[in-house]
Amino acid sequence: MSKGPIIVTGCDHAQFRLAWGLLRSLARSGIRTQYAIGFVDGGLHPRERAALAQVGVEVARAGWDFDFPARTVLERTAPGLCTLYGKLHLRTLFPGHDVYVWLDADTWIQDAAAIPIIVDAARERGLAGAYELDRAYFASQMAPHVWSKYREWYGHAFGPATARTMELKPMFNVGVYGIAAGAPHWSVWEWLYRAGLAAQTEEQLPSVFMTDQLAINVAIHHHRLPVALLPATFNWLCHLCPPMWDAEARRLVVPAPPWEPVRIVHLSGSSKRAPLVLRGRRGGRYGTALRYPLEIAPVADDAAPAVEAAADEEVEA
Repeated sequence: MSKGPIIVTGCDHAQFRLAWGLLRSLARSGIRTQYAIGFVDGGLHPRERAALAQVGVEVARAGWDFDFPARTVLERTAPGLCTLYGKLHLRTLFPGHDVYVWLDADTWIQDAAAIPIIVDAARERGLAGAYELDRAYFASQMAPHVWSKYREWYGHAFGPATARTMELKPMFNVGVYGIAAGAPHWSVWEWLYRAGLAAQTEEQLPSVFMTDQLAINVAIHHHRLPVALLPATFNWLCHLCPPMWDAEARRLVVPAPPWEPVRIVHLSGSSKRAPLVLRGRRGGRYGTALRYPLEIAPVADDAAPAVEAAADEEVEA
C-alpha cells in the first residue's frame, strides 16, 4: 500500500541553513502535517542530522556508486554534489511513496497550495515542473549568450549531434519538480546522467555540475517523455529576475501584470549570496535577503544605490 506523496530536499552542511528555512516554511504553511518529509544527506554535521530527526524528518545518506572522470575532483571540491545523484534514487532512499516532490535546499514555500498542484500534475503526466522561462526573465537577464552556453554544455555531456537537437529548447529546471513513482523518467534520466558524467572531464566542471538538469531536458525534448508544465511562479528563479514586493498583500509577486503571487521562491545563483533591493508593487523599494523567514523593509531612495552597490560587490566577489 502506498504511503502517499513525500516532499524531499537535501544538501550538505554548507547549504543547511537555507534548507532549514525551507523546512520552516513547510511547517508554517501547514504542509508538514499533510505530507511526509525526507532529506537527502549530502554531508551534514551530526548536530544537523539530529535536528532533522527531532522534527520528524526522515534522513537518508547519498553517495556516488560509480566512477566517472570528474568524481575525484568533485569529492574534493564539492562533496555535496552527490545529493544530485541521490535525487535519482529517491524511490530507494524513501521507498513506498507514489509521488516524490523535490525542492532544492535554496527554495521556500510562499503558497502552500502549490504542493498539491505539483502532486496531482505528476500523477497525471509522470513529471511536473517549470521551464526557466517567463516574460519577466527576458526583461532582465536572459540573453543570447545563455543559449550558447547551454549548447556548449549539451555538447560536452551528450555530443554535438544531441546538442544540435537541443538548440533553443527551453530549459526545464530541476530545483522544483514532482515525479510519480511509476514514471518512465527515472530510468531514462539516470541512464543519461551517468552517460553524461562519463563523457566529461574535470576541465568541464560547469557542465558537470549541470548534468542532472541537462539529462532530464534531453529526456523531455529528445526522447519525448511527457511533462506537465507549470507556470514559473511554481519555481521563481530569483537570479533571472527578482520578485516584486506587494506591501498591501504582504507577499512577493511577479514583477509584471497581472502581478501573480510567487508560489515557490528559488534563491537560485547569485540571489542567495547578496542582499537585494526589490521594487514595490505600488512604488518604493524594499531591502531583503529573500530568505525564509522573509525580512523586508523599505529602503530610502538615497540609500538604495548604496545597498545595490554593496550587493553587486558581493556577487562579483
